[in-house]
Amino acid sequence: MPLILLTNDDGILAPGINALRQELEKIDGLEIWSVAPDRERSASGHAITTYRPLFPLEAKIPGARTPCYSVTGTPADSAKLAIDELLPRRPDLVISGINHGSNLGTDIFYSGTVAAALEGPILGIPAVASSLDLGPGADYGLAARFTADLALKVLREGLPPGTLLNVNIPGLPEEEIKGVRITRMGRRLYKDQWDRRVDPRGRTYYWLAGEVMELDNGPDTDVSAVAEGYISVTPVQLDLTRQDQMDRLRNWNLKV
Repeated sequence: MPLILLTNDDGILAPGINALRQELEKIDGLEIWSVAPDRERSASGHAITTYRPLFPLEAKIPGARTPCYSVTGTPADSAKLAIDELLPRRPDLVISGINHGSNLGTDIFYSGTVAAALEGPILGIPAVASSLDLGPGADYGLAARFTADLALKVLREGLPPGTLLNVNIPGLPEEEIKGVRITRMGRRLYKDQWDRRVDPRGRTYYWLAGEVMELDNGPDTDVSAVAEGYISVTPVQLDLTRQDQMDRLRNWNLKV
């Protein structure tokens, strides 16, 4: 019986993880464990906790028919602890999501959703990170059905070592979604806007806001696909090495 670890960065009570859990529970022959942070940990990247203990607590989720645990740590903590200690055996697939909001292009370097999923490839387990773009027609039910179907395909077909699939679903009604595109990462930056304020004790503090700037939204990118109403599926590899630059650097004759 395949074992799936379900995690996220929005917390164990978030609607996305529970919609996906409910969809996966409908499929015979799967064992599902949900292990996620005890609260929202969005944009926490791949932080892990090393200087304080982590407490896993059984979560009482109404209607849940499979084990659910919250962890007092980051998304990466939750996935790592689940794989190494909490699950009855090594999972066959890690799914992180469904995130409240997209994780497109370079968002993945900040995303707790993607970070939790990456614990799978780090440990040799295939993974899927699933996110639902915000919009008036955003439908967790649709996102859950698509992600569950993709999970079955990954279990059947497999993925190369060190690979995860980063999925982004448009925030549109199902009848307006045009299809699925296999995409590459686009490039997005946020024009940081620091809102400077003073608290009642006279201390200055800053609140980070930002405006999206799309630097690469070519037709084959995830950014473009979602903007045009398509579900985006991007294969992401763990190895970030620029192989084409290794010989060039060797020619620099770097010496101690």
